[in-house]
Amino acid sequence: MSSLTIPCENHVELSSADSCHDSTISRPRYVVLQSLVGVMLACQLLSGAELIVSRPTSGVIVGGLVAMVLCLLRVPTSILKAAWFSGAVIGIDTVLVTAIIYLSGNARSDLYLSYFILMLIAASVRRLSHGSLSPGHLLGVPVLLVMATFYGFALQTIGAERQQQTLLLGSIEALKETEQALQASRDQLEVRIKGLKSDLSRANEHVRQEKKEREGLEQQLHEAQKMEAIGRIAGGIANELSHLVSVIGRQTGVVLSRLKSDDPLYGPVDDIFRSGGQAAAVTAQLAGLGFHDGHVRQVLSVKAVLEEIRGVMRGLLPASIDLSMVIEDAPMDVEVDREGLEQVLLHLAVNARDAMPNGGRLLIEAKQAFPGHESASVNGRGGHLPNVLIQVTDTGSGMSLETQSHMFEPFFSTKEMNVGLGLTAVYGIVKQSAGQVDVVSQPGEGTVVRVALPLVRQGRPPAPSILAPVSAKGQETVLLVEPNEIDRKLALSTLLRHRYQVLEASSSVEALLLTQRHPGVVHVAVSDLMMPEISGRDLARRLLKHHPMMKPIFISGYDDEAMMSHRLNPRYLLRRPYRQTGLVEKVRELLDA
Repeated sequence: MSSLTIPCENHVELSSADSCHDSTISRPRYVVLQSLVGVMLACQLLSGAELIVSRPTSGVIVGGLVAMVLCLLRVPTSILKAAWFSGAVIGIDTVLVTAIIYLSGNARSDLYLSYFILMLIAASVRRLSHGSLSPGHLLGVPVLLVMATFYGFALQTIGAERQQQTLLLGSIEALKETEQALQASRDQLEVRIKGLKSDLSRANEHVRQEKKEREGLEQQLHEAQKMEAIGRIAGGIANELSHLVSVIGRQTGVVLSRLKSDDPLYGPVDDIFRSGGQAAAVTAQLAGLGFHDGHVRQVLSVKAVLEEIRGVMRGLLPASIDLSMVIEDAPMDVEVDREGLEQVLLHLAVNARDAMPNGGRLLIEAKQAFPGHESASVNGRGGHLPNVLIQVTDTGSGMSLETQSHMFEPFFSTKEMNVGLGLTAVYGIVKQSAGQVDVVSQPGEGTVVRVALPLVRQGRPPAPSILAPVSAKGQETVLLVEPNEIDRKLALSTLLRHRYQVLEASSSVEALLLTQRHPGVVHVAVSDLMMPEISGRDLARRLLKHHPMMKPIFISGYDDEAMMSHRLNPRYLLRRPYRQTGLVEKVRELLDA
C-alpha cells in the first residue's frame, strides 16, 4: 500500500513542481519575448508611411522600448517571480502595441483586430478548458498582437495594392478614352485639313481664274487699244481719201462734160471716174468703221430679230449647208442698233459659209447667260450682269491661232476665210453695244463665234419693229441691185420688214433679166452708180423704157458736188456710208413725190 502511495505522492509532487515551474518565467524568456515585441514595434513605428507623431518622437519611443528591455535585465528575481509582474508586463505591452499601432497610422484597418481576437481566443481555449491560464500564455498575448498587427498591415498593403491596381486600371481606361478622344480629334483634324486643302484648292482655282480674267482683261484692253488705233487711222485715211476721191469725181465730171462720147479721151476719163467710184466705195467702208457713233441704240428682242432675218440668212447659204436656229423661250431684250445687229449676224453667216465650201451645218443659238454659268463668260471674262448669248457654230475648216490673232484686223484675209472689213465691223458694232465677241476654233474642227450683249432689265419697252411713216403703201416694188451681198441682204431685210416687194439682183445683167420676167411695175430701182458691165445710170435708162414711172436711186461714195459735175440730181443720190433707215426714207420720199 505504502509503495503504491509513494509513487502517487511523487507524481503529485512532480505535477506540483511542473505547475510551479510553469507559473514562473525566467529572466531570459522575459528579455527574448520583450525584445521580440520591441523589435516588431520599432519596425512598425519606423517604417510607417503615415506617422501621426514626428520622426524625433518616434526615435524617443524606440529608445523607450530599448530601455524597457534593458530594465528587464536589472529587475530583481523576486519581482520577476511575482505573479503581478507578468500581468503588469502584459498590460504595458498591450498599451504599447495599441499606442504604436495608432501612432504608426495603421489603426484604420479593422481586419487585423478581428484576426488578433481570433488568435487570442484560439490560443486560450485549451488552457481555459483545463481551468488554468499560465503567465507564459499571457505573455504571448503581445506577440499575438504584434503578429496580428503585421498581418493587418499586410492586408492593408494588399488592399492598397489592389486599390492602386484599380486606380491603375482606371488610369488605363482613362488613357484609352483619351486615346479615343485623340483619335477622334485626329480624325476631325484630318477632316479639317482636308477641308482646308479643298478651300486652298478652291482659292488657288479662284486665283487662277482671277489671273485668267486679268489676262483676259489685259488682252481685251490691248485689243481695244489696237482697234481704237486702227479706227483712228482708218478714219484719218478715209477723210484724206474722201477729199482725193471728191477731186477725182469733180474733175472727171468737168472733163467728160466737154468731151463727146466718141472722143478717144472719153473712155479713159470715164475709167478714171469708175476707178474713183471704186475708191470711194472703199473709202466709205473705212469711214463705216468709225460710223458706229451715229448708230441709234434701241431696245430690241433678239428672238424677234432672228426670226425676221431667218429667211434672209437662208438666202446667203447654198443648199449644201443646213441652217438651224435654237432660240430660248425667255426674255432676251438688248439695247443695240438693229442695223448693226443684223449686220453682225449676216457677216457671221457669210464667214461660216466661206469656211464650208463643200457643205456642212450652221447652228445659231440664242439664250440667256447668267454670271457663274459656263456660257456667261467670253474669253474667260465673266460679267456681273446677265447677258444674251448669240452663238454661231459651223462645221467648217476652222482657224489656227495665228489666224485668230489677226481676224479682227481690217483687210485681213486667208484662204480659209475672206473677211475684208467684215469681222472688223462686227468687232466695232459689238463693242459699241457694250458687248463681247469671242471666237473658238481649231483647224479641221469648225468654229464657234460667241457674241454676248447685256440683257436689258424688264420694264423697258422694246422699240417697234416697223416704222409706219416709211412703210410700203400697197403693192410697191423695189428693184435692189447691189454687188456687195452683205449690203444687199441688209437692205433686203430692211425693205421686206417695211412690207415692200423686192426684186433682188447682184448685177445689172441680172437686174434686167428679173425685170423682164416680172409681170408688174417696178416703182423704184436702187443700184450702185459704179457697176461692171452696165453702170447704174445706163441701167436706169434701160429700165425707164419699160417702166417710165420708175424712180432711180443711185448709191455712190462721191459727194453731191462731184455728182452735180456729172449732171446727176442729188435728189436721186444716196451717198455711202448710209443707214438702212436713210434708204427706206429715200424710197418713200421718191414714191410720194
